[in-house]
Amino acid sequence: MNDDYILRIAESMGKAAGKLIFNKDQEEAESINIEAMNEKDILCILLKKLFIEGKYDKAENILFEQMERTPSQDIVNIGKEFYNQLLLKSDEELTKGKFSKKEIFQGLDDLKRALK
Repeated sequence: MNDDYILRIAESMGKAAGKLIFNKDQEEAESINIEAMNEKDILCILLKKLFIEGKYDKAENILFEQMERTPSQDIVNIGKEFYNQLLLKSDEELTKGKFSKKEIFQGLDDLKRALK
């Protein structure tokens, strides 16, 4: 995954991300220093953005690309949260996002084995 791409995505979400992630008003969100964020912060924002857009398959791909690049318990925890949120979606919503319950359980299993 290209770091410049991630930064462009994060910067394009600036004010919205500040409100959504950090619970800050629009004026306060302008002062968020994107460059001071670590890869984990950016991954969380990117996954949340794709989740909200219903692009579950793309979010999962990015999650596992990051896991391959920098495997860590933090990434596993982010992945578990992502899949737990997907479990709350209806089958219809998952299908629209090119996903299924079976893929959720497979992803959770893959995460369990990722650090072994």
